[in-house]
Amino acid sequence: MRWIVLASLLIASGPALATNCEHEADRSFDVDAAGLRTLATHFGSTDLRLRGVPGLAKVEVRARACASDADDLDRLVLNHRVDGDRLVVESERHRGSFSFSIFGSHYAYLDIEIRMPASLAVEVDSGSGDIDARDLASLEFDAGSGDLNVQNIAGELVVSVGSGDVEGSDIGRFHLKSTGSGDITLDDIRGDVEVGGVGSGDLTFRKVGGSVRIDHVGSGDVDLRDVTGDVTLDSIGSGDLDAADVRGNLTVKSSGSGDVYHRNIGGKVDVPDSD
Repeated sequence: MRWIVLASLLIASGPALATNCEHEADRSFDVDAAGLRTLATHFGSTDLRLRGVPGLAKVEVRARACASDADDLDRLVLNHRVDGDRLVVESERHRGSFSFSIFGSHYAYLDIEIRMPASLAVEVDSGSGDIDARDLASLEFDAGSGDLNVQNIAGELVVSVGSGDVEGSDIGRFHLKSTGSGDITLDDIRGDVEVGGVGSGDLTFRKVGGSVRIDHVGSGDVDLRDVTGDVTLDSIGSGDLDAADVRGNLTVKSSGSGDVYHRNIGGKVDVPDSD
């Protein structure tokens, strides 16, 4: 394992200030991708752009530290290490504190874009930062209130979010481990969709090439369109299910006060009786 400390971050204010950069410092670096299989990032409230590039032989991190006060630049620290076949890029909090105004008079943040070989698996651990990801082999996204916009994931997209929203299209397969109040909207999923626990967030899946399996939904609504395989929902509370153009079977094992709507189901329909 080797650590390379570049110069950092810990973000004090948020992405809304990203157009302001009175004082700036370059935090960019490259890492040889030979032998790497995974890129893992750990950021708090930093926004991040991820781009997979076929044939690229290195990981290119283009980062800019921005602050309203030049003295804050030294506390914007970005570290990276190579651990076996994993490249880890993360921010850390340096001693000292940032003060900031919600009106943007005081700010400090990192603006980051990472380009990598399209063959690398990517893991993102984010707090409130928003992520824009495109053309990746696979992506695992774990966030609190951060949003994810994703396009063209060749393999699996795995998501765990609190209140963050997820939007995207052209996904190999999708696994939602859990979400609280965040909404999930995905189009053109070539394989299966697997969903664990959902609170009040809404789920929308259109054009699914495999089957859809959902464990539990609380008060959120589920909207399914154009599913090649089966749809199975173990339980739903006060939310509604609307399923249309399903070529396989539709099974809803239990429902609360919500309604179940369905049309154009090619296989068997097994849903709770309406009161």
